[in-house]
Amino acid sequence: MISSPSRRFRRSRQPFRAAMGSLVLLLVLANGLPVSAAEDHHLAAEPRRLIEETTNRIVLILSQKDVSEETKIQQIEEVAYDVFDFTTMSKLVLARRWRKLSRDQKGEFVREFKRSLSATYGTRLRRYDQEEVEIYGTQIEPRDDVSVRTRIVGGQYAGAKLSYRLRKRNDRWRIIDVVIEGVSLVSNYRSQFSEILNRGTIEDLLGKLRDKNFKVEDGA
Repeated sequence: MISSPSRRFRRSRQPFRAAMGSLVLLLVLANGLPVSAAEDHHLAAEPRRLIEETTNRIVLILSQKDVSEETKIQQIEEVAYDVFDFTTMSKLVLARRWRKLSRDQKGEFVREFKRSLSATYGTRLRRYDQEEVEIYGTQIEPRDDVSVRTRIVGGQYAGAKLSYRLRKRNDRWRIIDVVIEGVSLVSNYRSQFSEILNRGTIEDLLGKLRDKNFKVEDGA
C-alpha cells in the first residue's frame, strides 16, 4: 500500500477486481498548509510512521500465496479495526445528527458502520495491480489533523493517489478518513446516509446497515 520514497515495497502482480460503485468527490480543505521539515518531524512523523507500518502489514497480506481473496479481505479488515477511529468517523459521517442519537443507537451505529467500512476498505485495496506505492508528502490540516499522501508507482494504476487523514485522540494517532483516487470514504457515506435520513429515521438507517452487512457476510 504505502512506503516512503526511500523504502518502496513490491506488490503482487495478481490483478484485483474493482468491487465498489462510484463515490462522492471529497471537498478539499482550502486552508490546509504544506508541512515544513520541522513540522513534519514534530507533528507528522508519527502519523507517517503509522501509515508505513500499516503498509507493511497489508503488503504482507496481499503477497500471500495460496490464500483465498476472502481470507485476505478478512485479514485486511483486522488491520482496519486496529488503525481506524470508527467513533470519530461515525460522528463525521452523521454530523449534527449524531447528537440526537441515544447511547444505544450510537453504539449500534458505530458497530454496523465499522463492519461496513472495513469491508469496503479491504475490497477497494484489492483493485490495484501495482508494483510500488510511496509516501510523497504530509500536510497539517485543521484541528491539527495530519494527512499522509501516497501514490502508486508502476502497474496499471500508476499515478493513482491515496491519502489518509489522521487525528490524535487519547494519545493515539488513528485514521479518520481514507481518500482513494481523490474520493473520500467519509464523504461518500455521509452522502448516502443523508439521503436515507432525509426520508426516514435513524432506525431506518440502522436497519439498512444491518441488512447490507448481513448480505456481505453471507456472500450475497
